Amino acid sequence: MNRVVLSEVGLVMIRGLGAVLAVSVLALAVPAWAAGAVARDQTYVDLFGGNTFFSGATGLAQQDSGPVLGLRLGKRLDGHLGVEAQVAAAFAHLQDVAPHSGTTDANQFSGALLGNLYAFNSPNTPYLSLGLGASSNLFNQNLGRGTSLMGVFGLGYQYSLGDHLGLRLDVQDQLLFDSPTPNAANLNNVQVTGGISYFWGGSKKTPFPVIGPSRP
Repeated sequence: MNRVVLSEVGLVMIRGLGAVLAVSVLALAVPAWAAGAVARDQTYVDLFGGNTFFSGATGLAQQDSGPVLGLRLGKRLDGHLGVEAQVAAAFAHLQDVAPHSGTTDANQFSGALLGNLYAFNSPNTPYLSLGLGASSNLFNQNLGRGTSLMGVFGLGYQYSLGDHLGLRLDVQDQLLFDSPTPNAANLNNVQVTGGISYFWGGSKKTPFPVIGPSRP
C-alpha cells in the first residue's frame, strides 16, 4: 500500500514539474520570439544534472528515484532543427535485495541520439526532442544487468547567456522496451535535468532584413 501511495505521489510531482516547465515556456515565449538573431550551424556541448524517476510499476523498486548526470554533444543545423548525442548515468536503485541498498553505484547507463525541433528561430526557444537509444540497468541480483531499447520524448527550453554560453531545462520521458521486470515489460523513466551549454562555430543571422526609411 505504501509503495502505491509513493508511486502516486511521484506521478503527481512529475506532472507538477511538467506544468511548471510549460508555464515557464509560455512566460519566456514572447522575448524569445522577439529576439532578432539566431545562431546557425553552431556546435555545442551541454553538461547536465538532475533527477530520474522510475515507474513504480516494476515491482522491484526499493528506491525508484535518484540523481542523474550526463553530457550532450550537438549541433543546431538551422533555426528550427538540431541533432545531438546524449549519454547519462543515473544513481537510482531498482534492485530489491539488501546488500546493495544505500550504495552510490550508477545502476543505469544510457545513450541516445536525439533530434530537436525548436519552436522559434532564436537562441532563446522552447523545443521538442525525439530520439532512440539504449539503456543498461541493474534490476536485482537474480535478473542482473540488462540492456533495453529506449525511446525518448522530451520538452525543453534553451536560454542564451551570450555568444558562447547558455542554460537548458529538460524533461524527458524515456520508455525502456522489453525490460525484464515482473510487472511491466515496458519500463517508464522520467528525467528532469538542468544544464549549462558552451557553443562554438556557426554564424549569426537575422531572420528578417532591416530596411531603412526611403529618402526623396
